[in-house]
This record gives sequence, C-alpha cells and structure tokens, in this order.
Amino acid sequence: MKKQLFSLALLLGLSSSIVSTSFATDLRQDDGRQGREQRHNRRQDHDRRGQFSAQERQRRTDELAKELDLSKKQKSKIEKIFQDQQQQMQALRGRSGQDRGQQMSEFKRIRENTDKQLKDALSKKQYAQLEAKRQERMRQMSNRRDRQQDHQGTDRRGFGGRS
Repeated sequence: MKKQLFSLALLLGLSSSIVSTSFATDLRQDDGRQGREQRHNRRQDHDRRGQFSAQERQRRTDELAKELDLSKKQKSKIEKIFQDQQQQMQALRGRSGQDRGQQMSEFKRIRENTDKQLKDALSKKQYAQLEAKRQERMRQMSNRRDRQQDHQGTDRRGFGGRS
C-alpha cells in the first residue's frame, strides 16, 4: 500500500513538473509571437504612413497650438507648413535611384525650409519655446539611446558579466 501511495505521489510530482514546464514554454512562445505581431503592426503603420500622416499632422499642430498659445491664423499657417513638408518628404521617398547621401541632404534642406517658415509664422517668444521643446526632445532621445547602448553592452558581455 505504501509503495502504491509513493508511486502515485511520484507520478503526480513528475506530471505536474512536466505540465508547468510545458506551460512556461507556451507562455514564452506566446510572448515571442506577440512581439512579432507588434513589430509587424508597426511596420504596416510605417508602410501606410500616408494614411496616418494627416492625423499625425493634426495632432502635432494641436499640440503646438496648445503649448505655444497660437492664434487661429498661426495655427492654419502651421498646418499648411506641415502639410507642405509632408508632401515634399513623401515625394522624396517615392523617388528611386538617388544615393543615400543625396537623399539625406535633400531631407535636411526640406527640414531647414520648414524651420524657416515656422520662424516666420511664429513670434520670437513662440519660436524660442519651440526650440526649447526641440532641444528637450533631442536630449531625451539621446538619453534613451545611451541607456539602450549601456543595456546592450551588459548583455553582450556574456555569462557572469565578464568581457
């Protein structure tokens, strides 16, 4: 009788460990699948940039209008500036055959032109606020990039943190 109870307990223990291992494996596979789906969805959003750009442009304009206290006239000018910029960027992306350096310099020219138009449409105080906001965003991106590089560096060292 004791041997049967012992065998039953052993069998239950083994089966529960197998089930928990299987369950953990399934969870890891689901997490990987979800990550792939999220990356795929982001890629699709990026590919359909034209469909979402009007919404993004409107959100960006509304945000600026609120932060910089824009008048209705200024807001409509800013909307037009962003629309022109987006059209120029899309046209440039649609062109093929340009080398990357030439394309990057063209993107830079478009950004500089947009910046000049924004400077003309905004007051000095508003433009200064916009520049401060841009600098803060650049600083945040730089910090985020540094943290990612630090994290990747520790991951690459291998077992035990040794180089």
